[in-house]
Amino acid sequence: MAELGAHEAFEQALDIRGAELWADAQLAAELLTSGRSAIGGLWLKARAGGVRDLFLSRLQDRLGTTMPWTRLPPGTSMANLTGGIDLAATAKQGKLVRQQGILSRAAGGILLIPMAERLDPALAALVANAMDAPSDTSPVVIALDESLDDEAPLSATIGDRLALRADLDGIGWHHVEAEPDRSAFRRTLQDDWRRARIEDSLLKALAGIASSAGHPSSRILSHLVRTARLLARRGDRDAVEEADLLTALRLCLGIRLAPVSAPPPPDVEPQVPEEHTQASENEGQQPNDPDPEAKAETSSPTELDALTEMLAAVQAGSLATDPWLTLAQRPTRGSGLAGKSGGVRKNARRGRPFGIGLTPPYAEARPDLVATLRAAAPFQKIRAAQRRAIGQSAAASTADAFTPRAFVVKDDFRYVRLRHAAPSTAIFVVDASGSTALERLGETKGAIEQLLARCYVRRDEVALISFRGTEAELLLPPTRSLTAAKRKLSGLPGGGPTPLAAGLKAGLELALSVERRGSTPVLVLLTDGSGNIALDGTADRTRAAEELSHLAKTCNARELRTICIDIARRPRESVTHLASMLGADLHILRHADARRVSHLVDLSMQEARA
Repeated sequence: MAELGAHEAFEQALDIRGAELWADAQLAAELLTSGRSAIGGLWLKARAGGVRDLFLSRLQDRLGTTMPWTRLPPGTSMANLTGGIDLAATAKQGKLVRQQGILSRAAGGILLIPMAERLDPALAALVANAMDAPSDTSPVVIALDESLDDEAPLSATIGDRLALRADLDGIGWHHVEAEPDRSAFRRTLQDDWRRARIEDSLLKALAGIASSAGHPSSRILSHLVRTARLLARRGDRDAVEEADLLTALRLCLGIRLAPVSAPPPPDVEPQVPEEHTQASENEGQQPNDPDPEAKAETSSPTELDALTEMLAAVQAGSLATDPWLTLAQRPTRGSGLAGKSGGVRKNARRGRPFGIGLTPPYAEARPDLVATLRAAAPFQKIRAAQRRAIGQSAAASTADAFTPRAFVVKDDFRYVRLRHAAPSTAIFVVDASGSTALERLGETKGAIEQLLARCYVRRDEVALISFRGTEAELLLPPTRSLTAAKRKLSGLPGGGPTPLAAGLKAGLELALSVERRGSTPVLVLLTDGSGNIALDGTADRTRAAEELSHLAKTCNARELRTICIDIARRPRESVTHLASMLGADLHILRHADARRVSHLVDLSMQEARA
């Protein structure tokens, strides 16, 4: 057999990987059909496309028509989710009529959530509350996660309640062209899978692996056990075996110890000594069985070898180097906000609606007509009767008066509250003086270009202020244009005295201006701390130090996020003192390079948005 080239081997590996992912997705669909609401649902990691549509279509065929599908529209409101007042029916019938919410329609059926990673936390909490209902009324949730690698994943509120995970990225059409065998569709096991037994040793090993992998939640362990029991009953077994646990770890947590497509040769059966088995159990921190004879009767000597090996690999962190590993970390409580933009600003004049308020969010806000009519609908009969009672004494004079169809008072006014993601702006204040100015400016220009490439997708901006001689100059206003930045950064001047106070003042003024525009400023000061020019341009080191101290305290009082980078060849005490006055994060970069500066500022911008 001819040896494959590098390109052919890579394509073959991708093809094998896609086949494995599609097989796991098909198995997850079969288990979802069997377990239904008992396992919560399916976390489907896939971008919009034909493969995802085909998978959902086949999944709907598996589930049949007994479970209706309800789609949660993106950007839906809390009233649509829980049910509100039906204005048309209320006006027609003359009495309060409530409409059925999305959660009520999805009870006992399938709830499909597109763009689940962007679901509002309040709506996610309502969906999670519905999933915690009894199994006959709780919906089976299929969460479509379309997030990219640099975006926040699915909310932990929903993600913890979904047992199965399927990843459709990397699957080609040649993997899904074959129609599934209808005769292979297994019957719904319902409560039959609950009879499957699981040994205590296997359960402890499973708990150890889940905890070491960063999932100590008891809900995750419950999902693993239920999935393993479903797999056991799928194979017509009454007891859970080691292979069921390994498959459950792969389907629920994405942990894979070895490629499925490369099984060991059938004629090779490695013999594991008893001493090695005991040592492996000790390394995996498995508890000793007080009755070894009973253990020998119920399990083979190598029963926990694969689980022990996986536990040791997870604890040692060696699984991360395995190219066949797909360790899909479930969302945690400390995960970032969904989406890819900045911090959320509420009560804004633009953005997406997130709630209804009784007071106007700003002076010129107008009431929302639909929400106001919904608030006034329950009181129409009472107000109409009050109006008739008050107008009886003057009935003759007001016979031709206009009678309103709806009685609305000021207390009924409802205002839609909007919020939008505020971008961040990194303001570089660069010391361009001295003999090493060319080196610092060169690295700063490279850092700005790299940072702009990262910030473009997050709607963040970058600005540059350079100070030398007797004043500071705004060389690059806040921008997201990488082309304009490269053009303006191509020929920056350098050399001369150090007006550090003027540079800090210009950075403070620009930061306040950016803050007034609704953005979050991050001030990045690159200097060696040797300021010798006052604000008026005179060479007075003492006065320059006093002005610098006043400006630094002003920045600290404004609570501006500041990064102070000491770019001197040797660390200086003056930069440390300046960082303490600014309340800034101090970083010493003796050999500052563009990549390190860009990475440092990018992390600070992400922390500022959190």
